[in-house]
Amino acid sequence: MLSELIDVIPQGVSPLSSIFIMFITCWVATKLFSKESRSKDLGRSSPPLDLLMNPLSTIKKRFKAWSFLLRGPLIIQDAYDRAKGAPFTVDAPDNRYILVSSWDQIREIDAAADSVLSLQAAAREVLQPKHTMVGFEWHDRKGFDGAPLLRTIRYLLTEHLPYILPDIRTSISHMFDQRYESHPIVNNQKLSPIYPMVIGAVARSNAYAFFGQELSKDEKFMEAGMVFIEQTLLIAEVVRLLPHSISGYIGDFLAKRLNSGKIIYDSLEPVVSKRFEERELRKRGHNIPEQKDCIQWIMETSPKTRPWTVQRVIHELLAVWFGSVHITSTTTCFALFDLCLHPEYVEPLRKEIENTTWKAFEESSGQLFPLMDSFMKESARLTPVESVSTRRKATKPFQLSDGTKVQVGQWICSAVRGMNLDPGNWSQADEFHGFRFVPPNVLERSLSNTRSSSNQFQIPDPEKSSEFVDSSGWQLWGTGKSACTGRWYASAMIKIILGTFITKWDMELADPKAARHFCWRTFIYPIPSTKFILTPRVQTAQQNPPSSTKRSPEISLLSVDLSA
Repeated sequence: MLSELIDVIPQGVSPLSSIFIMFITCWVATKLFSKESRSKDLGRSSPPLDLLMNPLSTIKKRFKAWSFLLRGPLIIQDAYDRAKGAPFTVDAPDNRYILVSSWDQIREIDAAADSVLSLQAAAREVLQPKHTMVGFEWHDRKGFDGAPLLRTIRYLLTEHLPYILPDIRTSISHMFDQRYESHPIVNNQKLSPIYPMVIGAVARSNAYAFFGQELSKDEKFMEAGMVFIEQTLLIAEVVRLLPHSISGYIGDFLAKRLNSGKIIYDSLEPVVSKRFEERELRKRGHNIPEQKDCIQWIMETSPKTRPWTVQRVIHELLAVWFGSVHITSTTTCFALFDLCLHPEYVEPLRKEIENTTWKAFEESSGQLFPLMDSFMKESARLTPVESVSTRRKATKPFQLSDGTKVQVGQWICSAVRGMNLDPGNWSQADEFHGFRFVPPNVLERSLSNTRSSSNQFQIPDPEKSSEFVDSSGWQLWGTGKSACTGRWYASAMIKIILGTFITKWDMELADPKAARHFCWRTFIYPIPSTKFILTPRVQTAQQNPPSSTKRSPEISLLSVDLSA
């Protein structure tokens, strides 16, 4: 039966259809293996005797735990409202989550040793890299040898942004033009599915920044890179939900059928191996130019005493690829939805681009455009990709200062979505104020040359102005010592994509009343079939000024075909 179900999952199937098929598969398997499945429910803390002693209560708890898969954000929000600021628990089919909403307790979690509360262990449970990333052995603790990846993403890639942003923006613009021309005309209007455009732009840009020009032109690699997120989540969820006695076998089976991870690995292996060979030749005095991308930087900064192998470099890049494509594309889609829902922000954002210029933006490593920066942050506040943050798995018993206990295997997290919607944290918390995070003087100066007035836009919390990449009091990027090191790169990519849409087209939702996202566990995803009506604007030289003259001499995207 499982084989028959998997046969109907084509490559590139929509996330909603994939999850539905996966859910049915897991349901059938748990029916067949109900005894072991019950032992996994609620963090393996509910004895089978409960079913006999309290059948109605036990069935109700099990039903609610399984409904968490489809209603996770709503269940967490309901529990958050009832907890009144105290820690609370939520049960999923495979575990129990302890959630907090106090910054003092969030800091306690962040301060705990990796050997007690592990982000790595939680991420391994979510992604199941042994099955989804070609046998990646993901340890529970961050080791010292993880420093090359952190240095590469946080410093070397960020410092290199002025050289690659002009070509990335040009390539995205070219790709959007080609995609737009291919979209159908319905009732004299172009209907453009937005998610495929966004994830295509993010994947192409990542391939260029991470791997260089060669793989950016490999269409098989790019196709695998775009479906890798969906397939990884699908395989990982099946492995998490099935009984341990069969989950590994089914995970391996799925990985062979939904094999985007293997395609990416096999495409990267000769490229990375060649880089290793070139490094050795340079050491012997051969004049071989160094590439400037993440492959090269990770390889050159790996520990001298225990240098990374080709396989280790590829595995780490697979993990980075997942995080960067998933978060960046989803956050961008939600911001585009909000631009359609709040069109009064489009004109000042366009003027900001015209007045600042793309050239200055690119030379700043993508740190300019404060109005757009705030708009992105407000969009992420009201529609976060994740309903929880500061996610840690207990590898040893842990206790908060208020006495809240976390058992081994359970998760402890912060309820970020509930905190974002809490009137105790934000004024007018349930309202969209796109310039909420802009300092008042910056807003007034930015709007001085537009038809808009600063009085038209409220700043409910002027004392809380902050940048999109700021991780202080803001959990989109994680917390404290484990905050995302690639957020400067991601922020620049989102601004380029939003800015390209804004300057090219007038936008509106084709069906404003249609659902635009769905939930799975704690995640919120855009529905891929959501369509925009895009009306081309008249472009002027001022709206699209020449890019910076800075270029990386090693690689260029201008010749890359982005039509796929």
